[in-house]
Amino acid sequence: MPLNIRTVGGAVCAAACILWLCSPRNAPCPQAAAPPAPVMAAAATPAPVSGPCPVAPLPPITDPRAEEFNDSQAVDTAHLTKGTTRALARFQRVVSAVGGSLDLKSAYRPAAYQQHLQQVWDKWMQLRSNHDAACRDLRVQVQEEFTRHHLIETQRPVSASDHTRGLAFDATVLLPPHARMRRRKVTLDWLAHFAGLRRPDVLHDPVHFKFVGGGRYTRG
Repeated sequence: MPLNIRTVGGAVCAAACILWLCSPRNAPCPQAAAPPAPVMAAAATPAPVSGPCPVAPLPPITDPRAEEFNDSQAVDTAHLTKGTTRALARFQRVVSAVGGSLDLKSAYRPAAYQQHLQQVWDKWMQLRSNHDAACRDLRVQVQEEFTRHHLIETQRPVSASDHTRGLAFDATVLLPPHARMRRRKVTLDWLAHFAGLRRPDVLHDPVHFKFVGGGRYTRG
């Protein structure tokens, strides 16, 4: 029998409809679907707080002479021994005579300044592979000091240095491919020996020249 649903004032008689739908000969009334559970927003994980850099900063230079020497970055040849001064002058002349060039990087150093170079070298060994954000500024500072002092990663500055005794200098020397003196092919170490110098550790410190006397430096 068809269901006649009357409207009163435009409203549907929902109650009569529900009774008919839920009568025994009709299917059971379906349960209303439960509203979806609210999705809980995942709690934001706080960004890790970076602590201080575990590497201590460079110690300050406390010796006034070493501080002045460090600030000026001048190459001090005035405090070399007389023999070293003569050998250096002769070395410069023979290098120039064969068409080469000599760029003097360092000569005499005060002991306290030498200690500072050790500290810079040691600190760079700690920081060169350190990419911790907390150490970024310190790493940049130490790298600048390392480069400014012309240090070499394979050679740690020694405590009792030939430089502090006025017996050595550091220089970058470039020679032509076929440098000759009096028609004889010459090498850098031959020229150094000719001037009364030698390089004690060519492999690890190729720019270091030490006065050893002998040779023919006294003629210069």
